[in-house]
Amino acid sequence: MAPAVVERTWRESTPEGVERDLAALWRELAGRGDIARAVMSNLIVFRLHDRRHSRRPDAPGVPDVLDVIDVVDVIDGVVARHPSRTIVIEHDRGDHNPSAPVGARVSVTVFGPPTAQYAVEQVVIRSACAEMSLPSIVRRFVRGDVPTSVWWMEDLSRVGPLPALVGTGRQFLYDSRRWRDVGGGVRALAPLLATGRIDLSDLNWRRLAPMRLALEHATGSMSTVPDVSDVSDGEVRIAHRPGEAPLAALLAGWLVARLGWSPDRWPAIDEVASDAAGSDVLSLRIGQGAESLAATLDEHRVRVEQPRTPALVVAVPRSVEAESVAAELRALSVDAALRDALIALVRRYALA
Repeated sequence: MAPAVVERTWRESTPEGVERDLAALWRELAGRGDIARAVMSNLIVFRLHDRRHSRRPDAPGVPDVLDVIDVVDVIDGVVARHPSRTIVIEHDRGDHNPSAPVGARVSVTVFGPPTAQYAVEQVVIRSACAEMSLPSIVRRFVRGDVPTSVWWMEDLSRVGPLPALVGTGRQFLYDSRRWRDVGGGVRALAPLLATGRIDLSDLNWRRLAPMRLALEHATGSMSTVPDVSDVSDGEVRIAHRPGEAPLAALLAGWLVARLGWSPDRWPAIDEVASDAAGSDVLSLRIGQGAESLAATLDEHRVRVEQPRTPALVVAVPRSVEAESVAAELRALSVDAALRDALIALVRRYALA
């Protein structure tokens, strides 16, 4: 469990006065006991300024965007677990000329018990400028001696990554669960995959980990399962509940990469109505009839059933978004399996 917020102090600022105003906030805290300044990384958070809280109409349980309160709470949860100097870019839509930020505010948030308190800085920048201006804005506020990650809070299928901003970080973090259009999200990531310079981290991919673990165990250590290397694409079927098309696509991409299929071979993917799906998030069937392998993912477990073998059950860990983000920031490494799955998806959608 992350430490609760002990105190948060905000101050309106200007782009030129950010460091001065942060120093003033630290002076205010100096007389309240020993508080350590904690910085393990830089975290650049990108979101559109005009976003407001809403829910995806096609999937009521899936958040589309976050309002200001949600953003503050989630970021607090992340930096409590992985202290980071946070730069939030609130960007205005539209075409703009190169220019300086139009506004700023700063905060210092204190966490921890009285005997071991630490504080994290946050800078919120309001920008209405051309993309080429963003790197120079960001470089003014990041610490040069720690790694930098870019957290894209927008739907990549609708708001593609800005290369100039993404290039300031080593890691690009996003959540494909927010995608309204799987093909659009995949095509938005294609240039980042092509360069291979930035580590990609998908929060939705983490939700697939128990399913992948269960399938790897079943197909790798048990001789009674169907020979998935020789199965035809028509014998691999994926079903998902409404709103989980990106998760189904990730599973398909992972399977295709592992089986070495060409882009024109692809599992069948079907959406199942909410009442028919019940509690199932995602299901997979490989093969036909009594000799098939069936795997089902719900909110609590993965269950794999196969011929002449007891069912294999893998628990699904419970975690909040902040825990998942902090875990990705700590890992800061190339996820080869995710990269292979995304490359398979890019090749598939290139044919569309």
